[in-house]
Amino acid sequence: MASVYMILSVMFFAGVLYVLNRFAKSKANIYFKVFAVLLFAFYMARIFAEDYIDQFWGLENNLFSPVATAFLVLLKWLTLVSIGSAVVGCFFNIKTINNIIAFLGNFVLLFNIIFASSIFKMFDGANWSLSGYRAIEYILEMGIFGAITINYLITKIKTKDWQDLTGQIKYFFIVLPCLFLAMMPLSTLQLLFGHSGRTIEDFNLMHRLVMYGIVIVTVVLFLAFRKKDKQIRDFALTFMALAAFFAFFYNHNYKDLSYTNLPLHLCNTGVIMVLLAFVFRIRGLFYFNYFVNIIGCIVAIVMPDFAPDMFAASGMHFWICHIYVLILPILARLFGMFSRPNFKMMRMAVYIFTIYFVSMMFANAYINSFASVDYFFLYGNKIVDKIGFLGQIKLNYVWLPVVNGVTYKVFWLYDILVYVGFVFLMFMIWLVFEYFYKLEDHYAELLALKKIDSLEIKELRKKMKGRKLSEPVNPEGKDTLKISHFSKVYGLNKFKSVDDFSLEVHGGEVFGFLGHNGAGKSTLIKSIVGIQSITEGSIEVCGYDIKLQPLQAKMHMGYVSDNHSVYENLTGREYINYVADLYLVSKQDRDERIDKYSKMFELTDALDRQIKGYSHGMKQKLVVIAALIHDPKVWVLDEPLTGLDPSSSYQIKECMREHANKGNIVFFSSHVIEVVEKICDRIAIIQKGKLQGVFDVKKLKENGINLEKLYLSFIDNTEGEEHAELLSVQKKAFEVMSGKKTTKVKVSANKKETADKKKTT
Repeated sequence: MASVYMILSVMFFAGVLYVLNRFAKSKANIYFKVFAVLLFAFYMARIFAEDYIDQFWGLENNLFSPVATAFLVLLKWLTLVSIGSAVVGCFFNIKTINNIIAFLGNFVLLFNIIFASSIFKMFDGANWSLSGYRAIEYILEMGIFGAITINYLITKIKTKDWQDLTGQIKYFFIVLPCLFLAMMPLSTLQLLFGHSGRTIEDFNLMHRLVMYGIVIVTVVLFLAFRKKDKQIRDFALTFMALAAFFAFFYNHNYKDLSYTNLPLHLCNTGVIMVLLAFVFRIRGLFYFNYFVNIIGCIVAIVMPDFAPDMFAASGMHFWICHIYVLILPILARLFGMFSRPNFKMMRMAVYIFTIYFVSMMFANAYINSFASVDYFFLYGNKIVDKIGFLGQIKLNYVWLPVVNGVTYKVFWLYDILVYVGFVFLMFMIWLVFEYFYKLEDHYAELLALKKIDSLEIKELRKKMKGRKLSEPVNPEGKDTLKISHFSKVYGLNKFKSVDDFSLEVHGGEVFGFLGHNGAGKSTLIKSIVGIQSITEGSIEVCGYDIKLQPLQAKMHMGYVSDNHSVYENLTGREYINYVADLYLVSKQDRDERIDKYSKMFELTDALDRQIKGYSHGMKQKLVVIAALIHDPKVWVLDEPLTGLDPSSSYQIKECMREHANKGNIVFFSSHVIEVVEKICDRIAIIQKGKLQGVFDVKKLKENGINLEKLYLSFIDNTEGEEHAELLSVQKKAFEVMSGKKTTKVKVSANKKETADKKKTT
């Protein structure tokens, strides 16, 4: 008869849900969610009472045979997993979970109908009755559950969702064991295996294994879900939060409910807050758990306040609830369900904890005047048993206010010390979190760099066409610095600091790079030497692509920056040797070059002194020596003569010329025209990020072109005769470089007028 009533209940609710879905297709998903909430409510109503069978240990009892008991315990487990999947799964659209609801759910429903009488006997014992509260509740619960599972199956059949059937089956049997481990009825081990004979306490072997296991499980869950879709991660977290919620209220007898038996212990509130925070995305509840309840759980796990048999339902209740409240906020943060907290949130958590703590102080004092409670362990001796010296403080500093003839007891100093200790732990956990945030950032940065590296290696392989990756991309450019259509944009700026710049510099040249401050000289140079990224285009150094082959390209370069940053606590010799080690220079070569250049730059006596005592010029010369220690094919200098005395400037100019005469490239930026004119073979002028022209200095001199006027012609914004003269110099320079005549430069009528006015004045 029980099975008949259950079938009727399933048919009724399944029909209602089907009709709602049939005639309101646009709101079909909403109705599934409504039924999921109803299923949650009915299940909670059922577990708020103790099952008769849970008073037994092992398979022996006065209700069923051992085989029947084992079967019913497993069916109870299957039912809980199916109900949890249906409650959470209706709010997500995950194919594997949909399959579990549709197939496992209907399988479980069928067995619940067949063995309905035995299940009711499991609830209420041999004297169960169909008119009893739990029987009626379970019939309605199975009706709502069946409505969800049957309609999921109907939808599956209608949509013919059979593609990749092998893959669906594989994931079905991968996910299902995980759901079983996450949501196990607390009495399962007690009923299947009886007494274990072991307890978890005082750092015994089982206690240590449990603590190690918590760390391992957290790491495994993170690694298993870190690359999964956000919807899958959110489902997993919500399912585990629901499992903790079900476990906490399992067998809470509704007859014992009163204000003396409320879930006001810190970790008890954590179980409720975690589920609410995950379901409704309540940031305040989450961060309170994150900063406060995690500490409470760590303390409880490290120092458990009671030690029943490890298979007992009460022991499982303690460990499952505390473990979930500990690891779920950490995983939720790692998986991005909630953003990284700041210190303001930490302070807010302290404020809320203060309110909670003071409330528990007075709740303990009030309730203990006529009943016995120990919320947050402020009234009993559980903290005192672990931290002995607090015992005397607790007994000696008592406040006994009398209100309406009733004396209340408040252990004021003891409570203050517990509060201060807990807040101290909160700040310690914040420091731990800050450390792990840095690790998280570092890990994310490494992943991003790894991704970039893999893409660049893929691009390099494509360019090399089977050649070794250590070979130059362009073997013909071994004596060349080649810049092709280079552009640079900083951050989110729309303005290009350098725009479509192309240039080739060959071995044996001293090449000058001219431009006023802000024209783009340093931007280009820093990209040449690999300090900053390339937005568009490419740069090749001796045939090596600086973007795709940075190590090989940099081994062929020496760089003198414009700020001369050095390790000032080293001596000059130590610094040069350090750079030589980076470039794998042999001892014989470095000793010869150190001797040569230290004499050239008159640094022999200063080499063994700390750099912090060097003058600006001495540091400049030291950097030059370090840049030349590996005899680079390309020597790049950014404003090398700024702030130097005439003697030092002369020495560096001589060294540049000597290096180029050996067939190397010297590329340097400057805005000192006289220097460029004396030592350069060719020059390039840049203005507002654009290349204005490339000129041969010797040809300019032969044709009487003034380099200073040529430079000013690109940056001068004046009008009149002076401007016209500069434009004619520019025109003539281009004619010389091109080797052919061009049309005359026209000066606009307005400019002529301005010139005439100037003359008249």
